[in-house]
Amino acid sequence: MNVFEALKLSDLFSLLNAMLGFGALLAAHNGESILSASMIILAAISDGIDGVVARRNGPGYLGENLDSLADLVSFGAAPAFFVVTAFNMNWEGWILGGLYLICSILRLARYVASEKNDQFFEGLPIPAAGMILAASVLLGTPLVTLPLMLIISILMISSIYYPKIRDFRVAATLGLLFLIIALIFGSQGSQTISSFYADIILIIIITAYLLSPVVISLRRIER
Repeated sequence: MNVFEALKLSDLFSLLNAMLGFGALLAAHNGESILSASMIILAAISDGIDGVVARRNGPGYLGENLDSLADLVSFGAAPAFFVVTAFNMNWEGWILGGLYLICSILRLARYVASEKNDQFFEGLPIPAAGMILAASVLLGTPLVTLPLMLIISILMISSIYYPKIRDFRVAATLGLLFLIIALIFGSQGSQTISSFYADIILIIIITAYLLSPVVISLRRIER
């Protein structure tokens, strides 16, 4: 099989996703936190475009596997490495980062092997996990990021159902909002009023999505 002939348009966005994830790794290695976080967020947007194009034009032969491999780079390895380098961690970084990476692999393997649900994800989806973790680093304190990293790792392999955001416009808006917040941190510094409000918005978005299964459960009970 000619691998280039097997590629579809959606697959090109998966490859872009992977390249952005690789860029996030390089930026984290160079100590460029804002750039690393931004690339992870852009990778999530590219991943969303990949899904939209695949639904409209049909998935390619390589589609699902290619998408998962790209996700592992951008939302598994890159955020874990970003956390470890941003906070200059040693053995604790190897343990927590390794746990996050393992849970990412298990999350993706289960997704590929299981039947798909049009409304919900089983476990926290890995693009959301990667964006949340990368964005939390911008808050500048390991006291927030490290416990969150552990919680996210557990949620990814849990059987808790998270809603799928089917409207790409909503997903893209959220991604761009994360990106704007990252740029605010980069241009203003952590002590300004703008960054203070960016902190608040960031915490609200992260908390809202992590707690969304509670809202889903309450709505089911009401019905």
